[in-house]
Amino acid sequence: MNWNPSQLENKIGLQFKNNKLLRQALIHPSYAQQINEPEEDNQRLAFLGRAILNLATVNYFYQNCPYLSIIKWSQLQEKIVDEDRLTKIWFNLGLGESYPFLGLKEDRYTLRQKKKIIFADALFALIGSIYEDRGFAQVQTWINKKLIAPLLETHLKKDQERITPEKQLEFLGGMLLKVITADTVYRYLPYVDVKYLSHISKTIQSKSQQEDYFQQLNEKDWILINQDLKENIKKSFKSFLGAIYLHFNAKSNYKKYNVKKEQQPKNTLRDTREWFVEKFIDHEELLKDAITLLLKDEKPQKWIIRYVMGYESNKYQEGREKFHELMEEKNL
Repeated sequence: MNWNPSQLENKIGLQFKNNKLLRQALIHPSYAQQINEPEEDNQRLAFLGRAILNLATVNYFYQNCPYLSIIKWSQLQEKIVDEDRLTKIWFNLGLGESYPFLGLKEDRYTLRQKKKIIFADALFALIGSIYEDRGFAQVQTWINKKLIAPLLETHLKKDQERITPEKQLEFLGGMLLKVITADTVYRYLPYVDVKYLSHISKTIQSKSQQEDYFQQLNEKDWILINQDLKENIKKSFKSFLGAIYLHFNAKSNYKKYNVKKEQQPKNTLRDTREWFVEKFIDHEELLKDAITLLLKDEKPQKWIIRYVMGYESNKYQEGREKFHELMEEKNL
């Protein structure tokens, strides 16, 4: 495959530290099969990128549109992530002429007239790759410029009164929970298919799990929360998670303490995710759940040990022992 990453980077207006991520974002499953790299397609990055785009959108609303209702936020969010619109943006960036890499015989014009999923998925994957390469702060800036500002910039108001603080905080926290779980399973379960990542993510986000998370909160956790936000949390874990995110972001202190832009926190989402994972996620339990699903789908044990569990050939026996240990615990 001959391609020049610098030309593509010029089109999207961003240089990658790791251009392998950029390449993977452009590999449609049909092309991955064609080059015999089925595990290297862009679907996992698209799964992650879709969640990141939704959070970036809601984060923008929370910071810039507090005067809008939750219903309006939802309506605008649907417009921003609409597949037709994302396909047009993909082509406006000059990417649709040659990307993503396809192993399909249909020409691109025909594909563009049909289901937009190929190009929308590629844009989601591109967002996922930018996030992996540069972090949330930079992908948020890129999304604001390319996807959000063209739709909303002329409609922004100076009015910054937050009309429904409880609902807005919970809405932000709900989107954070989706992103954190998507990000966590993406990182902890390499090579695992999106359908399983989605299944495990939904389990982590379930209502019963959220109730359990809320019960596990302790005094140290509550100390992190801004006093002004505590009355908006009540018994909602989503709201608490939104408040934790705002704690790490500390945006309310930028003007108060004259914090320069370059000194503002850039790892807010990472810090929030690490807080959540450390407190609530058992890596081995995730692994057991994933292995159980993969075995039902008749994935070979050797593949699971090498790719999902991360044991190279020279450590296969060690991985095999760990595999059986995990499965025995699962079946107790």
